[in-house]
Amino acid sequence: MNASLRRESPGPSAAADIDAEMALLDAALADPAHPRLRLWRTHRCLVVTPLRAQRPHCQAAAAASAERGWPVVVRRTGGGPVPQGPQTLSLSLASAAPGAAAPGIDAAFRHFAGWLCDALRTCGLAPEIGEIEGSCCPGRYDIAIGGRKIVGIAQRRRQGRHGDTLLTATLVHAMLWLEGDLTAGIDALERFLDEAGAPQRFARDCMDTLERITAGRVSAARFETALSDAASALPPP
Repeated sequence: MNASLRRESPGPSAAADIDAEMALLDAALADPAHPRLRLWRTHRCLVVTPLRAQRPHCQAAAAASAERGWPVVVRRTGGGPVPQGPQTLSLSLASAAPGAAAPGIDAAFRHFAGWLCDALRTCGLAPEIGEIEGSCCPGRYDIAIGGRKIVGIAQRRRQGRHGDTLLTATLVHAMLWLEGDLTAGIDALERFLDEAGAPQRFARDCMDTLERITAGRVSAARFETALSDAASALPPP
């Protein structure tokens, strides 16, 4: 898979950055021969799913969170609520294939998680795949180092036509905590959830940033270089 790589700094708003993911699905359907890989960062925010955003107290809680400097943004991929910001690297891979040839949901997850783990291994790390209970947005394809989660992965699918062919487009998104400290973001998320009537507490010791886990030995720049080097060799699912 020869993925076309695009790197992006934070745009005009977190909402605009996150909404841009859906454009990748459209691009994959329009040109299925060329998968799209986007490495991007955004402004600090709390990310939730459409279902959570529709709950009765969410709108008022989101307004209060925005006043505190943590706007709430809806994403169209799955998963639970999670903080993001400039020190978080997001990776989005969009591809399209005829329905029968499209990878299954688990195959797409395994493929993307395996590629991320390969990049981490080139940095001298030993990543592990599996759900990290108590973390933000836990899932079976969490990636951890030494038992501490640094990556969460979600997915979205859409059907469309390219000429006479019905295609299934798959968007797999990973959020990687690269730098800094997660405390402020998790505090903001827990307060928002309290005010939204859905209180939740997260286990702070099961999540961390790549910078802190490696004591600065693996920098954000080094890991992003490893990802870029691997992009052209990204294997098909």
